[in-house]
Amino acid sequence: MTSERHTRVKEIFLRACRLPADERPALVMSECAGDEEMQSEVLSLLEFHPTGSEEAEAVDDGLPALEDTVPQRIGNYRVLQRLGEGGMGIVFEAEQETPVRRRVALKLVKWGMDTKEVLGRFESERQALALMDHPSIAKVYEAGATTQGRPYFAMEYVKGVPITEYCDTNCLGIGERLGLFMQTCAGVQHAHQNGIIHRDIKPSNIIITLRDSKPVPKIIDFGVAKATAQKLTERTIFTQLGQWIGTPEYMSPEQAQMTGLDVDTRTDVYSLGVLLYELLTGVVPFDAKEPLASGFDEMRRRIREEEPVRASTRVSRLSTGTDVIARRRRIDQRGLVRLLSGDLDWITMKALEKDRTRRYGAPSELVADLERFLRHEPVLASPPSASYRVRKFVRRHRVGVVAGVVVFFALVGGITGTTIGLRRARQQAQASRQTADFLVDMFQAMEPGSTLGPTYSPQSILDRGVERVRSELGDQPLVQARVMAAMGQVYMSLGYYAKARPLLEEALTMMQENHGRENLDVAKTLTSLGWVCCLTAEYSSGREMLERALNIQAKTLGPEHPSLAGPLTRLGWLYWKIGDYDSSFRDLDRALSIQDKVKDPEPEVLTDTYLTKGVVLRQVGRLDEARAIEEKALSILERVYGPTHSSMGMAHFELGATLYWLGQHDAARSHFKRSISIWQSTLGPDHVYLAFPLTGLGVVQVLAGEYQEARGFLERALTLRERALGPDHPDLAWTLSALAFLYRRTGDFDAARSLLDRGIAIKERAFGEEHIEVARSLRDFGVLCIETGDYAKAGDYLERSLAIHLQILGPRHLETNHIRQKLACVQALLGRKAQALSLIREAIQSGLPVQSLWGDSECTGLKGDPEYEALLAEAKLARAQKTISK
Repeated sequence: MTSERHTRVKEIFLRACRLPADERPALVMSECAGDEEMQSEVLSLLEFHPTGSEEAEAVDDGLPALEDTVPQRIGNYRVLQRLGEGGMGIVFEAEQETPVRRRVALKLVKWGMDTKEVLGRFESERQALALMDHPSIAKVYEAGATTQGRPYFAMEYVKGVPITEYCDTNCLGIGERLGLFMQTCAGVQHAHQNGIIHRDIKPSNIIITLRDSKPVPKIIDFGVAKATAQKLTERTIFTQLGQWIGTPEYMSPEQAQMTGLDVDTRTDVYSLGVLLYELLTGVVPFDAKEPLASGFDEMRRRIREEEPVRASTRVSRLSTGTDVIARRRRIDQRGLVRLLSGDLDWITMKALEKDRTRRYGAPSELVADLERFLRHEPVLASPPSASYRVRKFVRRHRVGVVAGVVVFFALVGGITGTTIGLRRARQQAQASRQTADFLVDMFQAMEPGSTLGPTYSPQSILDRGVERVRSELGDQPLVQARVMAAMGQVYMSLGYYAKARPLLEEALTMMQENHGRENLDVAKTLTSLGWVCCLTAEYSSGREMLERALNIQAKTLGPEHPSLAGPLTRLGWLYWKIGDYDSSFRDLDRALSIQDKVKDPEPEVLTDTYLTKGVVLRQVGRLDEARAIEEKALSILERVYGPTHSSMGMAHFELGATLYWLGQHDAARSHFKRSISIWQSTLGPDHVYLAFPLTGLGVVQVLAGEYQEARGFLERALTLRERALGPDHPDLAWTLSALAFLYRRTGDFDAARSLLDRGIAIKERAFGEEHIEVARSLRDFGVLCIETGDYAKAGDYLERSLAIHLQILGPRHLETNHIRQKLACVQALLGRKAQALSLIREAIQSGLPVQSLWGDSECTGLKGDPEYEALLAEAKLARAQKTISK
């Protein structure tokens, strides 16, 4: 019920109360003017209203006519005075006489506000307070209901004033204000740990009271608290779509969405940021009066979209009252601006981030940064990068190139620090400004009414940009080269590899003409170009470019500079792809060693190294190590970027793949689905990256017998890869193999054979005949031949596969032993018992999990054989003894 509607209901109700009972319905029908819902509301209230004056005088806690007066008693409490009124309830100061005598704050739901929703919220507040025990949260003593069913509860009576008023009245310095603020944060953190979000943090809900002559903050009014961890009440509490919950000046952007779907503990962090801003500057980031005059939609837009001015800037710009504000903080205006500039600005702005994934994750993190500031230590908060500001600009106006915009300014920023000489630095700075101006001008094309029209795609925007680069920047080769490199990087990040490569090659040529071959800009472009070559399976060219980029950076910056971690990780990935695992581990370990020496390594580079090493560990059978390092990467990414960042997509996929090989298929399925969800929302439904988790999920579904669903996912994955990579890229072979697995399970052996034929041809063209990926396809062919009864051909395929596995992965690798097992089954089916037993013995001695042997239905030729049964019995005994020893 809106406040205007509630007021109207109350007016009609009070007028009807003055009439005899038989005249009331006619008045209600007349005043409600056909509004049946309002009519029903008023009539339901009248049912509980006494009709005689004696009865009216006897009721002390429920009469609407007495709503603006103070009742003598409410329940077992003697009412002393009215303290205030909120959206749902009235608060009185009251006295409890038994079993203990004490003052309490007694909150009573308003008459006419006792709808199911309001009662649910009121009951929620009672339960929320009952869960908590913290010195900065007002305690709840008792809950009850009046004789007319209006709920109330008695809580700790907090005598004091709002935190901002206390600080200003007592002229507290910035350090003292921060002390009270951090105590408040501790109380909110306690609420969060008990699964409660306050959702209405503001000065009037944080009362400063004195305890032993020391100020202590007390958080009150959990009336709009949201339960995050458990059901607080028997009633179901809904936040209706479009309902305004909270106080506009202190409301987070996700609250302003008015859906409730994205509200979590970071909502309170935002409100705490507003409170901190006000404690520091004397004003809130946004004054609600002016936007509210234009309507709620304008206020919501401003909360969601407009960036607040930094605290120091706000103080410096205040036209009136600045001296008073500074004096109340025991400092002059200039001193206050200096004090706020830097760390306090960035701490406040981090708490006020519109993007909640970039806010502090909890009040405790905000407190930790404030403590670092007070100890004069480096804080975690920092000014947002140029790339982040540009991304937010694009997001406000259009959402098309979110995945790529980050890269633009990342490539054009930070250049002047590496130049030598004043003249060179000026040239670089001018080129950077011109590059930035050109890119920002490009973004204007995404505004409504631009020449691109109302519909466009990221590719169309980039294509138009390339035309402009060629036509408008011909006389500025350095700027042209940088823009081309940036746009090539964006094409690559969106999966348009064929368009990325020529741009990067052209940019590289121009940079080498302007800078020479040993320049850092050249090295960055070489890294991008080398990575495109890797992604398009041109591994020889990719290796050459990545190694050249690495050498330039090592020579210019030193062999241990953090910038080397990126190309080293790319090289580690390349060596894994071509089957050189020793070289892969060498480069990945070097990348990790470099980053271990840096106090705050770049999270995306570090986690990229972790995930790449996890892939290689998985390939060589070190599954527990792979899982540990992938879980570490996932934890870092979630802490730094939040659970929905695009980088989380790859982390979930890689962890899911390792869990699959560990046999934890349900857990793998969950991670694959999470990866798909993240990438679809951040990169779009047609990005080639989606093929990874789609294929993984398809395989898990095949194993679960969900063939129809699996086919849909696998065919979609194949389409995405063919569209982005062409028909002959080796990455297609993985999905082709998965589809062949599906067809084998459903008995369509001809379709499976056709897919495997295509896959092995692709792999042999890309890697040669002795590559581990070729060996895996040979294994799949061998299994298919077993299933079709062609045991001789199965033996040929499996023997070729085993030879390559022994050469590359070694005799103790899990894959090697599984092929030994399959080959042993084939030898048994062909009547070659001695060879079969020899292979099984080698597999067991090399570490094959023996439980897989006695469940293998393909070794029918050995079942019942005394030697085979003796071998199984020996293996079972060894396994049992090993288990006991553990």
